[in-house]
Amino acid sequence: MSRLLRGVLAAALVYGLALGLGTALFLAIIRAGLFAGIPILFYRGIAALALTFGLLVAGLAGLARVPRLGLTPRETVGASVTAVALLLAAFTLGPVTVDRSISVFVLSRFAAAPGPLDEPALRDAFVRTYVGDWAQIQRRLDEQVASGNLVRREGGYRLTPQGERFMRTARDTARLFDTDRRFVGLPEAP
Repeated sequence: MSRLLRGVLAAALVYGLALGLGTALFLAIIRAGLFAGIPILFYRGIAALALTFGLLVAGLAGLARVPRLGLTPRETVGASVTAVALLLAAFTLGPVTVDRSISVFVLSRFAAAPGPLDEPALRDAFVRTYVGDWAQIQRRLDEQVASGNLVRREGGYRLTPQGERFMRTARDTARLFDTDRRFVGLPEAP
């Protein structure tokens, strides 16, 4: 076996080990509820990933002491960063999307329906259940206050300077990636 192939296989083993161990740590931290006091799922996940990163670096550093493995400090940190980055992507695309997605809500209506549904029935279910019964507008307001993007004032809520910066970034992102501009208060693209 060539030296290059051995190096590639060794790196794949180290990075795969980091991802497997990181996944186990992240899930254990989430399931143990260590950050249950953080009310916003995304921020709870970020806190859990930060702890995962620290534990992962420490765990891999311990393995680096095993001479046969030949792990360097650079590989330990690189594998940890890569694993946590992949876990962040999976967490954002998975649980965070499921927790917030209108599309998932709509699909759940189809999954629970005994037969076909039409657009008016879905609209009614959305307004009655998602917006009304589940108070998703209030949930979003509470989250944005907790995030620092909104402040509650007499008569309602207002954007904070942080919220204004967020909206500038959101508009720039919409332009850059050609997303639906209506969501960020811009006219539709020509």
